[in-house]
Amino acid sequence: MRVTKSDGKQVVYNQEKIRRTLKRAGAKSNLIRQVLENVNRQMRDGMTTRELYAIVRRELRHLDRRVATRYNLRNALLRLGPAGFKFEQYVAAILAAYQYEVETPVEELSGLCVNHEIDVIAKKDGRTAMIEAKFRNRFDETVSLKDTMATWAAFVDMTDGARSGKCVKFDECWIVTNGRFSERALMFGVCRGMHLVGWGGEEHSLARLVDHAELYPITVIDDLRQWELDNFTAANLILCHEVAGREPEKLAKLVKLPTDRVRKIIAACAEVISVI
Repeated sequence: MRVTKSDGKQVVYNQEKIRRTLKRAGAKSNLIRQVLENVNRQMRDGMTTRELYAIVRRELRHLDRRVATRYNLRNALLRLGPAGFKFEQYVAAILAAYQYEVETPVEELSGLCVNHEIDVIAKKDGRTAMIEAKFRNRFDETVSLKDTMATWAAFVDMTDGARSGKCVKFDECWIVTNGRFSERALMFGVCRGMHLVGWGGEEHSLARLVDHAELYPITVIDDLRQWELDNFTAANLILCHEVAGREPEKLAKLVKLPTDRVRKIIAACAEVISVI
């Protein structure tokens, strides 16, 4: 049995990949077994990965709504688009939750040769990281070698600028993306000692960072409308754990939404992060 990936390539169906993603979302062994049995009965040769994902999600909704919501992380990240600002805000919120001191500069910073737009600055344990947040609007979009080299060039220019007293000294160069890195981008980044955090992988997986500390964006809530998301992000609220447990009346005034609607959003966020 083969499945068709988003780039058109066909690969052998591997249920272990589904098992790993279900486990990542917090599914217990019995739930994983039930979902896999139901999915395997509906499999057909040549099915797209998107169709397969939809089947898994549908089965999860029937069996465990909380896990289904957490399983939806990748789609939830896409909903932070189409521009990259909300994703930058989300990256900053994740790092803040990991005890980094974060800043999202409004103005460009001076390198030795030119000015640079830096998405996020993160400080911890006496080290300062320059972070490029690369948002991707489609699952099949990658961060390319060209993207990675451009970020590294900016880091080098900023490093040289710091030596000349033009800007802050950066000790680390990061790229964080909701997409994947191309093979050549990974080779270059590893060679240069960059921190590459993206979708997939194990050690530097964005999903792992999110799941480990339950840093789910509020976009995991299926019925959250775009204008509601805009209101929450305008109030600098983008994580479910920033919303869960809030007093509904005060939050409703802050995000300019009806109190009854805010109560539902609070409850949905609390369910996702196991507060209730």
